[in-house]
Amino acid sequence: MLVVGCAWSDAPTPGAIEACARDQAPLAGGAVARDDHGRLLVDGAAVVPRGLGSYPLLEHAGNGRMEAVHDIFDQALALGRPVVRTNAYLDGGRNPARIRDADGTIREEGLLGLDRLLAAAAERGVRLVLILTNNWENYGGAAAVLEAAAPGEELPKDAFWSEARAVEAQRRYVQTLVARTNEVNGRRYADDPTVFAWELVNEARCEDDAWCDAGTLVRWARAMAEALRGAGATQLVAWGGSGHLGLHGEDLERVAADGAVDVLTLHVYPFAHHALRLDASTPGQRTALGIRLGVDAIRERAALARRHGLPLVVEELGWRGGEGADRDAERALVLGAWLRAAREQGVAAFPWMIGERGRPDYDGLLIRPDEDLATVEALRCE
Repeated sequence: MLVVGCAWSDAPTPGAIEACARDQAPLAGGAVARDDHGRLLVDGAAVVPRGLGSYPLLEHAGNGRMEAVHDIFDQALALGRPVVRTNAYLDGGRNPARIRDADGTIREEGLLGLDRLLAAAAERGVRLVLILTNNWENYGGAAAVLEAAAPGEELPKDAFWSEARAVEAQRRYVQTLVARTNEVNGRRYADDPTVFAWELVNEARCEDDAWCDAGTLVRWARAMAEALRGAGATQLVAWGGSGHLGLHGEDLERVAADGAVDVLTLHVYPFAHHALRLDASTPGQRTALGIRLGVDAIRERAALARRHGLPLVVEELGWRGGEGADRDAERALVLGAWLRAAREQGVAAFPWMIGERGRPDYDGLLIRPDEDLATVEALRCE
C-alpha cells in the first residue's frame, strides 16, 4: 500500500486533516518501479510515496518485541506514511537480531528476526526501504564488516569501500539476503513487494586519501547494485548517501551519471551542517535560515535528479529546536516548509524519525505523535 499526500490551498481544519488521513486511497500492487522521467510507479501509475524513518525495528524483532514493531507501523499508518526506512543489518554485539557475528558469520537467528519484520510489515500494508550497511558504527556497519574481513589489521574505516575482502564480504551479504525465503510467510526476498527498495548504505563517506578517490564510492555502489541484481532482486536499488556534491568523498552527480542506482537520496539537517551560521542567529533568524538551507538543498538535488531521469527521495530530514524554543512548534514550521518544497518538486520526503511509544528521545529528533501535535499536523498536511 502506498499513499500520496493532500494538497491545501489554505490552512486545513482539524477535520480536514482527519479526512485527508482517512480518505487516502491506497495503491495496491506489486513492486515499485521507475520510468525514464524520474517517476516512481506502482502498476504503471506514478506515485510520490510518503514515508518515515525508524531504525530500531530489526532490533525489536530480534528481541521478540513485536509489540514495539507493530506500534511503530501503526504510527506510520496513522500519519498516512506507510513506507518506513529501516536497517537490514546488525553486525556483532549480543543482540539476538544480529545478522553477522563479529567474525562475519551470518546467523540464522538474525535472519529470522528480519523475516518477522518483513512479515509484520506485509500484514499491515507497510513497505520497507531496507538499508544494507552503515558508514557509522551504529549497529556495526562498515568498520565492523572491515574488521571481520581483515581481523587484527586495524585498517581505517574508509578501507571498507575498496579493500577487496571487505567488498566481497558485503557483496556476499547482500546476495544472501536477496536469495532468502522468508520462514514466516514463505515469500522470496528477491521479489517481495514489501521491500520498497534495497538501500546500499546509510551516509557513505570516504575521505582517507590512502583509500579514497573521487570515484571510490561510485565504484562501490555499482559493485553492490550488481550484486543485488545478480542475485535476482527485482526491487529498486537506492543509493543512501547524504546527497553531497563532492564533500566527504560523495558526489551525487557522479553516482547519478554512473547509472547503477535507481533512486537518488538526500539527507537534510541544516542545524548540524551549518551549525556556526545557525547558532549565531536569533531564534527567528535561525529558523528562517534553516528553512532556506533545506529548501535550497531539496530544489538543487531535485534538479540534479531530473537531469539524470532518476527519482529523488529526501529520506532523512530533521530539525532540532534551539535553546528555549517551543520544540514542537518550531519543528513543525521548518518541516512543513521542507515538505512543501519536496511536494512542489515532485519528490518524496521521509522525516526522521519515529519509534515505539515511550522511547527516549536520544538526539532531539524523535517524533512522538501523541505529544508533538504541531509536528503531526505538518506531516499529515503534506
